[in-house]
Amino acid sequence: MSTYALTDETSIDTLIFWIESSDGSISYYEEVTIKRILDNMQYDMTTYHQTLSQIGAMSTEHVKEMVEQAIDHIKRSFSDDRRQLIYSLLEAIAACDGKISDAEQSKLESIKSELGV
Repeated sequence: MSTYALTDETSIDTLIFWIESSDGSISYYEEVTIKRILDNMQYDMTTYHQTLSQIGAMSTEHVKEMVEQAIDHIKRSFSDDRRQLIYSLLEAIAACDGKISDAEQSKLESIKSELGV
């Protein structure tokens, strides 16, 4: 069980990280897209960076647990429309560099199924 308290914002941050890091690195295009998305949502980049720092200190197994907890939080706390919006944002992040990799596609399909969108 993750010891990081998940909120609406940190749950979204966690899924963003999970998608953007699928290929082992975070591209410039992904960073710019994430900043634009979070700014438009009026979310705090400081919180995003703190969440990434916390995730960076976790083992792979703990990150997977945190992702599962983030999905559960979003399923419980968000309306159908908001879950669809979050999925669309994650898909935009995956596609921002011109293609969706197989790893990103797999994760997107898992999230889509879990969120019921």
